[in-house]
Amino acid sequence: MLLQFTVENFLSFKDSAVLSLVPAADKEHLNNIAHKDEYKGLNTIAIYGANASGKSNLFKAVTVSLNMIRSSANTQVDQLLPVVPFKLDEESKSKPSSFEFQFVASDRKKYIYGFSAFPDKIVEEYLYCYNTNRPTKVFDRTDTSVYTFSRTTKKELEPIVRFTTDNRLFISSATLLNAESTKSAYEWLSQGIDTYMNVKELEGNAFAYYKADHDNNSKANIDFTKELFKAADISISDIEYNYHKFSEFPPDVPNIMINNEPIISEDTVMHEVKTEHIVTDENGNKRKYNLSLAEESLGTSMLFFYGPFLKETLDKGKVLFIDEIDKSLHPFVVSYLISLFSSSRNKGAQLIVTTHDTSQLSLERFRRDQIYFTEKNPKNGISDLYSLDDFEKPVRKDENIRKKYLQGRYGAIPYVHAEDLL
Repeated sequence: MLLQFTVENFLSFKDSAVLSLVPAADKEHLNNIAHKDEYKGLNTIAIYGANASGKSNLFKAVTVSLNMIRSSANTQVDQLLPVVPFKLDEESKSKPSSFEFQFVASDRKKYIYGFSAFPDKIVEEYLYCYNTNRPTKVFDRTDTSVYTFSRTTKKELEPIVRFTTDNRLFISSATLLNAESTKSAYEWLSQGIDTYMNVKELEGNAFAYYKADHDNNSKANIDFTKELFKAADISISDIEYNYHKFSEFPPDVPNIMINNEPIISEDTVMHEVKTEHIVTDENGNKRKYNLSLAEESLGTSMLFFYGPFLKETLDKGKVLFIDEIDKSLHPFVVSYLISLFSSSRNKGAQLIVTTHDTSQLSLERFRRDQIYFTEKNPKNGISDLYSLDDFEKPVRKDENIRKKYLQGRYGAIPYVHAEDLL
């Protein structure tokens, strides 16, 4: 369960930006709160804002920091880290980028893990665990190579310091060398969150799930996706998935060559998806017709690719970030996808999305602490992140927030100067 993510001095976020999933102390929409023992977390966050206001940069911060954690053990000594500080300020360009996660891992303990980095080195890193109601230090790293540990972790972790180069994260090195004190936190950071920011990434990973099911003679993901189609009122009665390796194609199928070398290897997989439609003619007779996925609408394709991730997230209680969830989807379909995370099907999963679909902006659906906005200051280029619950004058529970958002009452909307185009 994700409780909070914080980023500072990364891309357009110069100052600290906090995305909190800890619910406020009101009694609205209690079904929108996930529980894990004594801990609570909001099961859905919707983030609104103008184009280029910082929504995608927030997701990039999550993605980049997680990728650094997951790949750190393989980082070469001279390899630069993918951190990009705020560049519209001379002071910020010389400071590190910082990231922090607060979460509940599979061992049901709360952890705080964070790090700060320049492109060439880690300058700060820390991990704290709540064995009681107070945090206990697992390790603390400052000035790149100065480490401190608790009395219970020092014996296990101190010898591992020598295996951690300046540009590697200690939590990765320690877990790789079987340190028990970092294992649960690292496993949650490496397996508990998925982030998706573009269709090609979504497509490739989705096909991997469908392929694995096919190899295991399972239709679990196909069946779930069929449920999505049915709920979305898409007239597809069945889905057939298959794949072929390029080496299985007939010899007369040409391959593209560069310098007399084929650019498609024999292990390249060609995915084949057929959708079945049952059509009733004017005489009441029914016939089945098949189409390829490429012949379906973009919205249908997006649902097909969302299917495996939504299923795994709901079944395993994971965290899923989707940028622009409303892309090519009808508002009713987006509403349905969001509602899955408040249903009995949810096993503690959380969904964080960006969207321009203002039809979802309603206090009949969301709590005030579930609605976030990003806004970029046009004078200095700095992005700000804030929730509807952050306003000094509380937003009333019966307020038409969609209308007031479009009127600019909460900020985070573009001011289009149409007269400049006339």
